[in-house]
Amino acid sequence: MQPAIFYIQDFKIDLSQSLIVHGEQHKKVEPKVLKVLYVLAQHRNEVVTHQALMEQVWQGAEVVPNALQRCIAILRKELGDDAKSPKIIATHPKIGYRLLSEVTWQPAPCERTKPANKKHLRVLKLTPATFGLVFSALLLLLITLFWLDTEHIQYTKLSELTRTDAHESHAIYSPNAQYVVFNRYAGSCKSHIWAKELATGKEVQLSADAGQFGAISFTSDGRELVFAAHNECDKTQTDTQARSQCWALATLDFAQALSNPQTPHKRYQCQAQQLTTSKALANHQYAFLQFDGSRYSLMHYNDLNKANKTLYSSNDHYIYHFDHSAKHQQFALFAQTENAQTLLILLDEQGTIQQQIQLKNASSNGVFEPLKGIYSAKDEHLLAVNGGQLFKISFNGQVSEITTPSSRLVSVAPHPDKQTLVAVQGSKDIDLALIDVTNNLAQKASHDLHTVATPYPSLARTPAQERLARFAPNEQSIVFVSNSTGNDELWLWHNNRKTQLTANLQGAAIKSFAWSAHNNHIAWANNGKLAITDLAGNSQSLTTQKRVYRVLNWVTDNTLLVLINNTANTLYLLDIKQNQLTSLDVAHVQNAWLKQNLLIYSTTQGEVFSRLLAPNHSDAIPLKHLNGNALLVKNEFIYSVDKKSFALNQYDLTGNFIKPITQLKPTAWKVTDIKDKQLLLEQFIAIEQEVVLLE
Repeated sequence: MQPAIFYIQDFKIDLSQSLIVHGEQHKKVEPKVLKVLYVLAQHRNEVVTHQALMEQVWQGAEVVPNALQRCIAILRKELGDDAKSPKIIATHPKIGYRLLSEVTWQPAPCERTKPANKKHLRVLKLTPATFGLVFSALLLLLITLFWLDTEHIQYTKLSELTRTDAHESHAIYSPNAQYVVFNRYAGSCKSHIWAKELATGKEVQLSADAGQFGAISFTSDGRELVFAAHNECDKTQTDTQARSQCWALATLDFAQALSNPQTPHKRYQCQAQQLTTSKALANHQYAFLQFDGSRYSLMHYNDLNKANKTLYSSNDHYIYHFDHSAKHQQFALFAQTENAQTLLILLDEQGTIQQQIQLKNASSNGVFEPLKGIYSAKDEHLLAVNGGQLFKISFNGQVSEITTPSSRLVSVAPHPDKQTLVAVQGSKDIDLALIDVTNNLAQKASHDLHTVATPYPSLARTPAQERLARFAPNEQSIVFVSNSTGNDELWLWHNNRKTQLTANLQGAAIKSFAWSAHNNHIAWANNGKLAITDLAGNSQSLTTQKRVYRVLNWVTDNTLLVLINNTANTLYLLDIKQNQLTSLDVAHVQNAWLKQNLLIYSTTQGEVFSRLLAPNHSDAIPLKHLNGNALLVKNEFIYSVDKKSFALNQYDLTGNFIKPITQLKPTAWKVTDIKDKQLLLEQFIAIEQEVVLLE
């Protein structure tokens, strides 16, 4: 019989409960991860090949790329091991892994408990009073067992609902659970809302007109779908309207759309600022988040009298998500403070605060992005997906991981009555390309994103995500981010070879980094701290007054442009020598550059602005013709990719057009760096997102 428990150093490994116990700490770990450790422990001090581990742990099942490497990375993190100087798990490149530590096995029980001696058994006679006590005790036991069951949720079965060349998102159940409804993206202006009937497997396109659709929800009676809609595919709009980021609260008659695709009905007409997360309330009323240029507010719209009002807003924290419980007539609002603490704010339908809860530090649970919770089927807790994993958020602020068969979750939604979840899972395959613009012929635009072929020859072809490539200041090397180990790491490309620079054991996403002017150091954000790594892979860490989310640019020897708070994305100057942060009074920033005294930045809404940095803060000037989602400032020029034509153009620092550079491709347009006639860019090889069921 397989021992359920073994010990490595002072760590207790409990396979039956999927736990690693270290002192008073009990850490829930995926069963597959512990199975990898179990196989290594069985062959202690022997090299176990990649193939042997895959066969014994996954037993022929299809798994995501780098699943084994991800398991090893998690084990090293939980066991406090270092890949560069291992004490527990050694890596044998291109061969396998070896467990270095001694293993102590706890024997499995081999004897059954002997039955009680019948001579000592006697019949208990129940009086009415005794019966009442026994009944109460049994009822209490059942309640306790039910509570324990809800506290220890896990999913063991995954089944696919869709398998297409397009990719799906925002899947939910219909209120009667007969259908699953989702967005299907098959390329720009080819996106539609679809429904799949679970009993027959039949799929139906619900939307008559293609568009950009936000997350979907139902009215409580199941008659209408509610969502945010963008006007990008409206061929009648002018160029000015197309640039206005026009959003609307839209609905779709579900029953009619099942018979014949319908045109969405715009309830709350086109707004210039982004509108997101639309929810239906009772009696033709709706709630949604709306961006006012600096913050999101929770809004209430009454379609009967066309009145729109603010339900909740705050200058003290940044709202970024909400969900609604019709059962409790309650909103669960998620916000972050300036210090990146996540708040769960419970509101009634009038916007009055019922409770404000600070969530447990999410990074201790392996969570690094803001949690976006939705109510579970019975509204007894909230569910959130983060980093491909599923989490439970209790109303006391506790955050705990829920075991599932997938590590690639994108979103989940509960079954109306059962514990079953409908989910979207998937990943993106992104490669880097280095192209010479003088030899890059114009291509006919094709708007599909699911082509597996590489648009340009890849710098180094892998099935992982490789992104954010930057030339070194001496232009002899390239640094980029790759998740090929299971975690985001910085890699160096030099002389046609790549070398891993960092050991990002905590697993936080690397959103950006910056080269020093002297070509020998790279600054990046590591779980809220500033990390500075040299080209030999040696790193230093600096804890700042506020948590650093992203490092954008290295301005001078001692000054960096950084983002604080991964919801507000507020822009600061960081003096490394003095460890001093100076706010630039700009929020929701995507990227930023400082050229002499001119600050140029793009926003999370895709807009671009310029502003004088000193001596006084001046009004920001919009650079309307630039695309903030494909923007680069280098050598006193701005480079931007046109949204429609995918042409890369050069502009001066005030946003005036200078000349076209080259024509790019619909799946390879995100330029990350430029030198002379060479471009570094990201290219989508494949985007795989499918709808699945978790049981």
